[in-house]
Amino acid sequence: SLTDKEIPHRTKLTRLVFEAWDQYYVELKTALRAAIGKISFTADIWSSKGLNAYLAITAHWL
Repeated sequence: SLTDKEIPHRTKLTRLVFEAWDQYYVELKTALRAAIGKISFTADIWSSKGLNAYLAITAHWL
């Protein structure tokens, strides 16, 4: 069981998520630039019953 001290504050958790994304984004750009063929993208846009908007993007490459 976690104690309150072991659970990061929401601002720290937000910072950690953005730091992880920044690192992943650099790696993703490198992988896409090194792709030996074409890159295929798909996208889907929808909204929930509560009118929250969502966007999903996927990419496939070799």
